[in-house]
Amino acid sequence: MGGQNTRHRTGLILLAILLLCQLPTSTLADESPTVFIIDERVQMITLNSATSYDFTESVSVGDVISVAVGCDFCSVSIEENGTTITSASIATHVATGTGLANVSISSPETETITTSILITADSQHPSQRPSPEENFTLDTNGRCASSTECVDVHRGNLNTISSGAYSTTWFESGLVRSDAPEYWGIEALEGDLIEFKLHHTSNQIRFDFFFQNATVESPIPLVIESATGINPDLLALTEYIEIVEDGRLIVKISTTATNSAYALQRAIHSKSLTQQIDDSTLTFTQIGHMTSQSAFSFDETNYVKIAPMVEDIKAELSVKIGENWITMPEIEIQKNRIQRVYAYPNSTMAMLKITSDVHWVDVSIGSFSDGNLSVDAPSFMPGEPENTATWPILSSESTEDFQGSLTLAAMDKTDVYLLSVDGWVDSLHRIHIVIRTSDQNLLATVWELDQESFDTKSEYNIDFDSFSNEGEVYLNVGPGMHLIVFSHKNESILTNQTWSNDLQSVSYTITATKVTIEEGEEPWFPPSDEAKLWGSAIRWILGITMILPALFLLYKIKSTRNEGRRLGAVRERLKILSELLDSGTETPKQTRKTLVKSLEAVATLPWQSACESWGVPDRTYSTQGTSLAIWKLDQRLSKTEGNWPLLIGLHTPEETWEVSAFRFEAPHGSPWEVTNVEPRLLHQGEEIFVDSIAKGTMIFLTVELKGDGAQVDIELNGHVDGKPRGMRIPATLSRLSEEE
Repeated sequence: MGGQNTRHRTGLILLAILLLCQLPTSTLADESPTVFIIDERVQMITLNSATSYDFTESVSVGDVISVAVGCDFCSVSIEENGTTITSASIATHVATGTGLANVSISSPETETITTSILITADSQHPSQRPSPEENFTLDTNGRCASSTECVDVHRGNLNTISSGAYSTTWFESGLVRSDAPEYWGIEALEGDLIEFKLHHTSNQIRFDFFFQNATVESPIPLVIESATGINPDLLALTEYIEIVEDGRLIVKISTTATNSAYALQRAIHSKSLTQQIDDSTLTFTQIGHMTSQSAFSFDETNYVKIAPMVEDIKAELSVKIGENWITMPEIEIQKNRIQRVYAYPNSTMAMLKITSDVHWVDVSIGSFSDGNLSVDAPSFMPGEPENTATWPILSSESTEDFQGSLTLAAMDKTDVYLLSVDGWVDSLHRIHIVIRTSDQNLLATVWELDQESFDTKSEYNIDFDSFSNEGEVYLNVGPGMHLIVFSHKNESILTNQTWSNDLQSVSYTITATKVTIEEGEEPWFPPSDEAKLWGSAIRWILGITMILPALFLLYKIKSTRNEGRRLGAVRERLKILSELLDSGTETPKQTRKTLVKSLEAVATLPWQSACESWGVPDRTYSTQGTSLAIWKLDQRLSKTEGNWPLLIGLHTPEETWEVSAFRFEAPHGSPWEVTNVEPRLLHQGEEIFVDSIAKGTMIFLTVELKGDGAQVDIELNGHVDGKPRGMRIPATLSRLSEEE
């Protein structure tokens, strides 16, 4: 546009053809038309010969009815309030009454017809252009919430999607007359981009634009004009106006024809905020109008790949180095092309600025680091052994298919690596280095270094086979650091080149293996005085820490034996405990605690002395290698009232029992249940599991039985010398005393 009605064909016809190809054969035989609704508007109709597409709309007095068709043989007619208008291109009528308007589109031949249907109330804007100081009603409709919601690249264009009839708020529509131009005001804010596209006009029409702030009016050098009525086969270009300050946009609508119906789409795009990209995001889409920005993490080995869709763009990348932002030169990128922009050294962050009327740009962040080191190998040599932190270090033992490249786009035509050879003093190693590349412009050299001065001792050039693109070298070196250097054959390859140029990178792969020929001498370093001091201290600490448990164990054994000898001098100990309970000198809890403490001490005495210490057993039983003794305890020594407390003694002077267990069987009534054992042993139901009892062992247990029985049979079961063995006390033990 801009002075003349410039138009181009859209993809609507192609879309119609594709859709028609998918229709079943029966559709062509059907007399009813096929209607294509795009953006909620009827924009195409397929008619069979001698058929028509008819519809009816409610109208009021003054409403504008305008229907344009694009076809070879068709015609359109409008009938309203007794008046009929017929045309082969555009029919326009202003309603003279309130009622129904009938529209009919017909064709004597089978054809696909493009349509533009406008039915709307006349806007009736003021006929005088306001001065900047004058109040004027402003239109605030048509503002996009965000660019991502208003455009869709999959439609083949980035025009704002305007859904609905021409009477909706996306459009300004009505009828303008030759004797009365109209003025339409739009609210405009700083940073806005206002988009216009003429969708419908019935005759010649012109739109002029003026920007007004509070005091000054400025004409805008943009004219949207159509010399004739619209042909739906053709679609007008989209125009944009950038707003640089708050104010209002005044649009003059005029025609040289008697009148002209129109529908002008406008969309307002607000200034976009900078898009913050997460550190973990490597691909994203930057969508916007006029100018959009995105900020993301960007280190010195990153590049950003910019791929605009549908529209050409201008791109400008700024990188943060230290506290300063450095802006790279702006570049122009054609639609559907890809451009890479490489980071400057020491970059930490980047901001990508895209400029165009509207854009949809796929952005991805990649790395040109060498191998998996996240750094780009330096292009210069280390000067001394102590200053090697900047250089990537490859191991001669574990470097396999290490991939690097000379990134010419980042002005990198030399890569230097340190090759580490581990070994003892005076050792000798045979190193095999294999380099693979797809570019014969690569030069590869291995330098053997003096480990004290880093001076070059020997230099080995690697020649590449022209068929396999592979080169190798063998060298015998001592332990330490050596160099692998890659460079480009053409030393002037980067002359007159700029950063992020289009030169292809030269890739290579490194594989290194090592075989030790002479091991050398294992190094020995005398300990320092500090190491001697701390070594002595640690040895004393560890020695004391290890001997303390042994001393405690000896003390415990000695005290237990002393306690056993003391208790061995006492006879009828169980009777004494009962007397203490009778006198009230001790509580049952205290007496029970005293009894439990005595179990281990008494077990240190000889079997006969231990039994005499407790008193006369209620039941005893002995075999050649094992002895059992049972004492009934005072009822008050049970933890739970009503339980039956017993003391069990076991001595195995000649036998070793395995997988052993005591069993308490009730001859009459319900079974006994073991509820408590001291010392604590695993028990379940009427059994106590003792497991292994070594030869020469003596143990004493207190047991509580729960049940309503009056008698118990006690037996010991297990394995002796690998054979099952059972030992049962012949006489049943009664809960009541013998006298009772």
